[in-house]
Amino acid sequence: MRRCAVQIALIIVAVLSCGNPLFAKRKDDLVVMINGDRFTGEIRKLEQGILYFKSGYMLQPVQLDWAQVDRLESQDQFFIALKNGKRYIGVIERTGGKEATGQALRLETQGKAIQIEALDVVAIQQREETFWSQLNGSIDYGLSYTSGNSALSSSLGGAVEYQRAKDLVRLTTSSQFDAQSRGPDTNRYTFDGQYFRQLSQRWLYGGLLDLLKSDQQELDLRTTFGGFFGRTIARTERTTFVIFGGGVFSREHYFPQAQRTTIGDNGEALVGANFYTFRFRVLDIRSSVLLYPSLSEPGRVRLNSDSNLHIELVKDFYWDFHLYENFDSRPPINAPRNDLGVTTGIGWKF
Repeated sequence: MRRCAVQIALIIVAVLSCGNPLFAKRKDDLVVMINGDRFTGEIRKLEQGILYFKSGYMLQPVQLDWAQVDRLESQDQFFIALKNGKRYIGVIERTGGKEATGQALRLETQGKAIQIEALDVVAIQQREETFWSQLNGSIDYGLSYTSGNSALSSSLGGAVEYQRAKDLVRLTTSSQFDAQSRGPDTNRYTFDGQYFRQLSQRWLYGGLLDLLKSDQQELDLRTTFGGFFGRTIARTERTTFVIFGGGVFSREHYFPQAQRTTIGDNGEALVGANFYTFRFRVLDIRSSVLLYPSLSEPGRVRLNSDSNLHIELVKDFYWDFHLYENFDSRPPINAPRNDLGVTTGIGWKF
């Protein structure tokens, strides 16, 4: 079941990647800073107020403050996202200069030119990149040992994200193993997939697929899938906040218990929120909260909460602080209602 779900999610991502032809990226983009510094090479992307740029003589891309960019020119097409939720595909040119009353981004799209305030742009992404190079993600690992009771705890997590002009796919997975000499071993595995499709500047729709195995809650496997409509409440170059609601179906398989039905189906409503913010260039926070009021068993409510804090250590490496909770107000068997935990570790982003 888990392998099948992973394959389905990868197929969704692969299908989205085929929507547009991929071409070779030019290397003659021009960036001029307010202080007069000039760079010729390749515009990689703009995110969180930072423009990533690489020249042929650079070993690694440099990070440029978007607010300090005076001019920008390119003959390639890019995906552009604005604070108000609008998204475009086109050729970009940023104009400035000492005599300019304000910096603007000139966008040529669908045979017409559009003027955009440069600081209203929250993201720029290459259209010509290969599918694999458009993936953003992270991997982190943590390990702890306590000699008093010979307790060993190991955690492994990963996330990958693929975004186009109107589509976003995010996949995350985690595993945790806890062992001690004076108690039973426990395992916890998760797989979460979310797909968002932009309808308008603020409105969107999508679907989700969640898998959970938790020895703590005596849950062998819970599979949840469904759809939703949502709205972007806030979007800036550093912060995104989205709320959504819909309906899901879940199948639960608990560990066997005497005279208890351990397999059941459940129809549920869905209320959720995703929050992401980037601060101080070295810290980012991502949080997701999903609430499932049961329709099949009125009065039963499930809560799934997952939050990550990343603090940059050196380039592309970070310290990860992960807080998770799975709560069930009325489990169908005699099992703990709550599964709450904290993990820490070292991670790498790509």
